[in-house]
Amino acid sequence: MVAINMAMPDPTLESVDAAIQARGRSEQARPYLGMSEIGRECSRALWYGFHWCSPVSFDAQAFKRFEDGHRGEALQAERLKMVQGVTLYTETGGKQFGFSDHGGHFRGHMDGVVLGLLQAPKTWHVWEHKQTDEKKQRALEKAKQELGEKQALKAWDPVYHAQAQAYMGYANLTRHYLTCATPGGRHTISVRTDADAEAFASIRDKALRVITAPEPLAKISERPDWYQCQWCSHHALCHDGGMPLVTCRTCIHSTPELDGDGRWTCRAMACDIDTDTQRQGADCPEHRLLPFLVPAEVVDFERPDEASFCGVRIKYRKPDGTEVWNGSSPGGYASREMAANFAAAGDPEADEIRARFMAELIG
Repeated sequence: MVAINMAMPDPTLESVDAAIQARGRSEQARPYLGMSEIGRECSRALWYGFHWCSPVSFDAQAFKRFEDGHRGEALQAERLKMVQGVTLYTETGGKQFGFSDHGGHFRGHMDGVVLGLLQAPKTWHVWEHKQTDEKKQRALEKAKQELGEKQALKAWDPVYHAQAQAYMGYANLTRHYLTCATPGGRHTISVRTDADAEAFASIRDKALRVITAPEPLAKISERPDWYQCQWCSHHALCHDGGMPLVTCRTCIHSTPELDGDGRWTCRAMACDIDTDTQRQGADCPEHRLLPFLVPAEVVDFERPDEASFCGVRIKYRKPDGTEVWNGSSPGGYASREMAANFAAAGDPEADEIRARFMAELIG
């Protein structure tokens, strides 16, 4: 009999993970600031996310957690409806309950509304479901025991608490009912939370600051090894001198407008830019990176035509003293080149090759 090494990886399951990750590569950054994330402590991370500064990247395990969350939500809804007297709505007109504010740039979709909970049968509650591991669920149980149910959510998870306050505020409801299940829905606990008008107002103000800030907001820590920074998707940009993605949202010419429904405008082209166009910013000859996202000093700015914003150039001085222009004129670098290989930008040999072969920098 051939001995089987149990420590060896399973090629079939590895292929499953590869297929899951390949299927998920179509994931794109959402076009709005989400109510599910507004409670994050780092305002800079929220600003980076709203401006699509870093790629959206998840591994197979993350996609599995997402799948479990979606299935767990549907399962928990079925279970709640089994209780006599409970009325649960998870959609209206065939769609999730959704909220929008600040010109459509701040959005959220709650899991549902419920009436008839045995502990408060006459009060409508916002209903939200979460799937967590056993350790996090135990932490919620501990918070309930030590602080009381109504204070537990805020102490347990400030992000979930902010989401709850946002949904209650926009739905004009006074109670929130969160169910929390372990993977697969085998063990479920709950926590109820009261609406807090001051917290809701603070959340709205915070969202507006993130949306309208012309440059990155304050970061949570200057230390790259800070525990909240280590796993942030913007770590390279924020702490390591990395470069941003090149989309319309990382360009000096784009602006999120507060009238309309998630409207962005481009002052170089003097037009509105839809979401699909925004994602293709690297193809625009007028794209100029937001200076705050470039790890270099701005030393010059040119605007050849005062009647328009076309042809703008920005000169940077890198830490080693090399100077480079972000602009499409001779000798300048397109934003996509700078983002792809900023280290080589301004190198005399690279410039000679670019000029001789009409080439451009790539990563």
